[in-house]
Amino acid sequence: MSTAAVERRAIREASVVAPALALTASVGFLLARVLPDVAGRPWHEDEAVAGLISAQPVGDLLRTVVLDRGGAPLHFLLAHAAFAVDGSPQTLRWLSLVFAVATIPVCYDLARRLAGQFAGLTAAALAATSQLLTIYTTFGRMYSLFAFASALSLDLFVRAVDRPGRATLTAATAAALLPLLVHPFGAFLFAAELAVAVWLWRFRALPFALLAVPFALAYLRLSGRYDPDVGMSAPEAALRALGGSAGGYGIGLAVFAVLAGIGAWTVPRTFAVLGLLLIAAPPIALATLGNDKLSPRHLVFVLPVWTTFVAAGVSKVPARVTVASAAVAAAVLAPAAVADPRATAGDLAAPAAWIRAHVQRGDVMYPYSPVFLAALPDVADAHALPREPVALARALRRTHGAHAVFVAIPLRGPGDLTIRGAHVFRSWLILEHDGPFATLPAHLARLAPSLRGTSAYAGLLQLRGAACDC
Repeated sequence: MSTAAVERRAIREASVVAPALALTASVGFLLARVLPDVAGRPWHEDEAVAGLISAQPVGDLLRTVVLDRGGAPLHFLLAHAAFAVDGSPQTLRWLSLVFAVATIPVCYDLARRLAGQFAGLTAAALAATSQLLTIYTTFGRMYSLFAFASALSLDLFVRAVDRPGRATLTAATAAALLPLLVHPFGAFLFAAELAVAVWLWRFRALPFALLAVPFALAYLRLSGRYDPDVGMSAPEAALRALGGSAGGYGIGLAVFAVLAGIGAWTVPRTFAVLGLLLIAAPPIALATLGNDKLSPRHLVFVLPVWTTFVAAGVSKVPARVTVASAAVAAAVLAPAAVADPRATAGDLAAPAAWIRAHVQRGDVMYPYSPVFLAALPDVADAHALPREPVALARALRRTHGAHAVFVAIPLRGPGDLTIRGAHVFRSWLILEHDGPFATLPAHLARLAPSLRGTSAYAGLLQLRGAACDC
């Protein structure tokens, strides 16, 4: 074999191996940062919601998610399947990690289709260093699944636009419905893709909108279930979601916005329109239609769009290798645009062990609490109830004959509490009430004077108020 042939073969092999190595490095970087968090981060109440609902039988799970809460069931169903393999609460976080890792190669493929392989590798690196993905890789809710489903939907939509055919259009349609099964805000992604599809294929695309109706019906139950009192305005949440996707907050985000603008100008017009709709339309619609507070995590679907725009822009500037390296380094070191909600650590071992020893089949645990989550799988046969009055009222219609009700209230310090039916731990107060849930508000009212002046007092009043309202 000639020297020239050997060199050509080496170049071909390098062109195949190098992208795989770069993707592996991106995945490895994310894993190195987040693996300690699987066991090291404290449990959050939102993770308790996912874990305690997912541990129920499938029928009860679907009734709770779809009818009581008015939410999207896919993450709960996947968590239920994962619990069949390992019933420990850490399974929730491993599930999130799987979908976070899967998001990276899909972001690569999306950017590669639109702007070439260099942009694809840059997008993968930006996704791996994303603040949003770094935090929610080990957060036991649906957010990494939402990022993955959004990236997959966009990737297959771009593929269908490039090569429209029965197979590609069917795959794109199925993928467009997937985010609706993950989070209510998947409706924004579906609507944006439908708008672009109507622009491209006119009224032939409209019948596909009917496919989304069954998935959207469950969200009618969401209205009025709760009114978030924490978070930020929709425009600020959108801005921080972009920075959390890549760029951080402050001057770094402004620089990344310039790169994203270059990328939006250079990618095919179809995706530019689709991406700009996804970035701009949700905060405008949310700010116009309601005053609910949001978190940047609710807008995680912008992550594949933003990383693609930025990566496409980087691939078009001079000295692109240097610029890409600087952009990835800046993404790692940038000021935080999003905060990890698992900020407060609490001792769960002792109260969870006590719960395992005392909760029986058919008992009620109120509300969804990290203490009850940490007691899985031993408490999977008990009924867990939410704190939101509307969802609580719906759940109570199907909860009968409770032998005992266990109430978990966080403590900032153990204090000196000697209350009948109260079990005091370093970070938690566990109340045990014999009787049906209907008598719980009166029981909490009787206990309230004994807790006045402690950190548990406000929590007890809040839970009593929710129980009364339902």
